[in-house]
Amino acid sequence: MPFAFLAVSLFFSFIWFPAVSHSQNNNAARYLAELQQQARTQKLSDQRSWHLLLKYNKKRFGGMESEADGMAFFNSPAGKTDPESELAATLASFFVPLAEIANGEEHPQCNFPARFKWLNEQLAFDPARLQIQECDRLGRWLEILDPVGVTLVFASYFLNNPASMFGHTLMRIDSRRTGGDNNLINYGVNYAAIPDTENAFLYALKGLIGSFEGRFAIFPYYTKVQEYNNWESRDLWEYELKFTEDQLHMMLLHLWELGGTYFDYYYFQENCSYHVLSLLEIANPDLRLKDEFFFSVIPADTVKVVMAQDQLVKQIVYRPAVLNQMNHHRARMDSGERQLLHAIIKGEVTIESARFTGLPTRTQALLLDAYMDYLQYQSMQQVSDQEVKIPRSLLSARSRLRVASDQNEEVTLFSSPPHLGHGTDRVRLGVGHNDREPFLELAYRPAYHDLMAKDVGYDKHSEIIFLDFKLRYYFESERVRLDRANILSITSLNPYDPLFGKTSWRGSLEIDTLRDRDCHYCNSLKAFYGRGLSYRPDFFSPLLLFSFIDLKAELSGHLQRDYRLGGDLEAGAYYDISENLRVKIAGSYHVFIVGERKRFFTTHFESRYALSQNLDVRLELNRFDHNHEGIFSVNYYF
Repeated sequence: MPFAFLAVSLFFSFIWFPAVSHSQNNNAARYLAELQQQARTQKLSDQRSWHLLLKYNKKRFGGMESEADGMAFFNSPAGKTDPESELAATLASFFVPLAEIANGEEHPQCNFPARFKWLNEQLAFDPARLQIQECDRLGRWLEILDPVGVTLVFASYFLNNPASMFGHTLMRIDSRRTGGDNNLINYGVNYAAIPDTENAFLYALKGLIGSFEGRFAIFPYYTKVQEYNNWESRDLWEYELKFTEDQLHMMLLHLWELGGTYFDYYYFQENCSYHVLSLLEIANPDLRLKDEFFFSVIPADTVKVVMAQDQLVKQIVYRPAVLNQMNHHRARMDSGERQLLHAIIKGEVTIESARFTGLPTRTQALLLDAYMDYLQYQSMQQVSDQEVKIPRSLLSARSRLRVASDQNEEVTLFSSPPHLGHGTDRVRLGVGHNDREPFLELAYRPAYHDLMAKDVGYDKHSEIIFLDFKLRYYFESERVRLDRANILSITSLNPYDPLFGKTSWRGSLEIDTLRDRDCHYCNSLKAFYGRGLSYRPDFFSPLLLFSFIDLKAELSGHLQRDYRLGGDLEAGAYYDISENLRVKIAGSYHVFIVGERKRFFTTHFESRYALSQNLDVRLELNRFDHNHEGIFSVNYYF
């Protein structure tokens, strides 16, 4: 190893310094050799900070490989797989004379300021022997950001976009210039895939196999608030973090280095949350945030990991979506005031009419605040190049009321902090009995949340189930069978709102047991998609009613003609008896009209009692045509 390192050092000395080595300044080459010898002695290429700077985290065939995939990130041609050669090349690059840098390009000291800073701390560069370069662009960038803090931001779940179904994390650089009351004009930092297709299937496939480039971007934070809060109507949870000024400086220098490279984007692993955690580790290498993850890195789980660090989070701020700002006002109204708001929105009542002007001043202010929130949301939904503004007459009417919005009023939480949610992985152990025999059930899924689980930290109106595998051992027949493999199942219940015409929807792709047939636990490949309606009496009612009409397709060699096509009509309800006890009851009528023709009923009853955040017990009673079964299970989340 010492001989190899010395050989690499001499190689780079002659490659990088043809002008220096044969000039009066050939002391630079000797000083480089001294630095490289010192680096070898101190084993800098093995230190965690160096690996973090270069993101060496993948182990393949006993070696290491950087996660960065753009070669502009490296100084050595072998830098992606050889941290020692990258260290030697990096040191050599710092000695390149400024005159040899092409016009419009940055000196390596300015391209890789985080590496320069860290190596200077380790090796104590002698400015008399290594010329320190001025980095004007970097200096102006840091001056604009003027960081005093950093905030981790979680954008809640958005089922209309596959990339945002599990939520999204980004960061905000809090500036000394703006202060704590003007966070919207700070800058945000985001890592995301750069898609090259609008095809949903290709988008999902490329995201799974890492075929998109993932890049960091920096932007005014208010643009993301506009996108998430207003356009997509997603709540934001902001976690203000505690770092020293030097740690923040190091993180930003590394972010500067990342601006010229890309990473292969993997939807479940090297995603937005994974690389955000990498930035936090750069700021403080003692943090080992990514070590908590193996198969998947889900945004809500990364927030939990950050919250678990001692004194890392200073405070948490809830930024409600514009629709939830409106709903906050609506929740304070009585039924008559809500009806009047609907009449104003429909144009049946104007703000100049006696029916409105005769109201108490505070009631008028409440109605106008809700109406302006509604208009703001609707303007964001319009596809137009021109900004749609709230009418001046409405703004004037509100200003004349002289009733200020109470900033100290307690905000209504329409979502809950993601760090309070149960773990996204789940294992399940159950015992049950059907019409023939008893069985033992074992199940595992890596993600994410179902509607029967406690919804603290999750969207209480939706579920996402991914790769849920259930195996059963039947005692009398002594057989192990795959009961179900739920590849992906999504349900979005949008309770009826007279102001918005959103319907509920659901879809699933799974391998399931043909439960309406006596074929000794045979399986079928099943897919369905449905639309429906749901209803909740008020925002926080314990009762949720739902109904769906689904289109279904099943394939199996145990069916007549090997398939059947049809659909079903289902109706049911969820009811929260207490904070920990939830019940569900549902019934459906299935009709298959192509392939194997059949009609039958199913009924389903399920109850869940939560023993803790990550542990619950459930009782299920099911009827499939003429077959019955009951299951008692224990579910643990982690």
